[in-house]
Amino acid sequence: MRPFLLLLCSLHLVPVSLVRAEGSLVRLDAEQRSHLDVRTALPEPVTAIPLAQAPGRVVLPPAKEFAVTSLQSGIITHVNVPLGVKVTKGQVLAEIDSVALVDLQRAVVDAYSVFDVAKSKMRRDETLLREGVISKMRWQETKSGYDRAQATLNAAEQTLKASGITAAEIERLKAGSKINGLYRVLAPVDGFVLARMAIVGQRVEALSPLFRIGKLDELWLEVDMPQERLKEARIGDRVTVENPSARARVIEISQSVDPQSQSALVRALVEQGTERLRPGMNVNVQMMHRSTDRIFRVPAAAVFNHEGRYYVFVKRPAGFEAVEVAVAGQEPYSMVLHEGLNEGEVVVIQGVAGLKAAWLGSSNGSNNHGHGE
Repeated sequence: MRPFLLLLCSLHLVPVSLVRAEGSLVRLDAEQRSHLDVRTALPEPVTAIPLAQAPGRVVLPPAKEFAVTSLQSGIITHVNVPLGVKVTKGQVLAEIDSVALVDLQRAVVDAYSVFDVAKSKMRRDETLLREGVISKMRWQETKSGYDRAQATLNAAEQTLKASGITAAEIERLKAGSKINGLYRVLAPVDGFVLARMAIVGQRVEALSPLFRIGKLDELWLEVDMPQERLKEARIGDRVTVENPSARARVIEISQSVDPQSQSALVRALVEQGTERLRPGMNVNVQMMHRSTDRIFRVPAAAVFNHEGRYYVFVKRPAGFEAVEVAVAGQEPYSMVLHEGLNEGEVVVIQGVAGLKAAWLGSSNGSNNHGHGE
């Protein structure tokens, strides 16, 4: 009686005698389909098989990250930008009052003064040499003094440039601009402030880190792949992130396994949804292995299990046929099949329970199958 009761419950108000199942084929007329609420859909062809779900992190490529340091020692008097804001190249991030900078500027002013005198003397002696008033040896001594003064000035200017002072500012200084110990920390590139170590009132030494700037036009995913699935991963495989929605491509697979977690690092380049991700985010990802086989995605409700095997009902001209399939992978709301279906075949996505009951009832009657799950 059990198969009969299961069939009657599954078919609701449809009389059992009106539903016919012949082998793997279940026949229904339009009214019976309506009572069972049978709905069909065309499976979605896919090119990748779900490989594994794993935790991942959003990281910034090393080439897209820039450290901003203080080129002068001194006291931070002002910080212009908070954490996380967008900055442009050359924007003032902070200001430092530096005594060392005053000394460097004074060195340039002094060197320029000596050079200016040497240049005037050089021009004068060149004229006297042409007129025969002085000897060539005298002119060579003057030229040597001029060269030394020029070398000293160049060295002082280069040191000042290395301290973050621009060439235009140096020219203004040589023209008589007032010496100023205010050092401005500038953004080296367009980007976002990822870290801020600068604090107003803090004393910093030369090369002390103040900010970390990142260009977010390119992001990576670092995925902890279980070691047992690592052999199936390939360069070029797809990685999907459900929330927030994003897609990436595997560009590197680590050759070492973490002894604690027994997982290996898989790195992927984000190709879609970069604007929805931020460095430091923890995400759950789905690894998708590329394949050239005929693979289809169907709703999870379309697949049922019987005696350890998976089936779907395929629409035929004479009814609905129970077709055995191979499940390649599972996703949150769907299943990926890589055997059993042909292109263009339509499967049942709703009303599967009623069809399964009819199919099992017929199968039990002919002793072809055991009890359903």
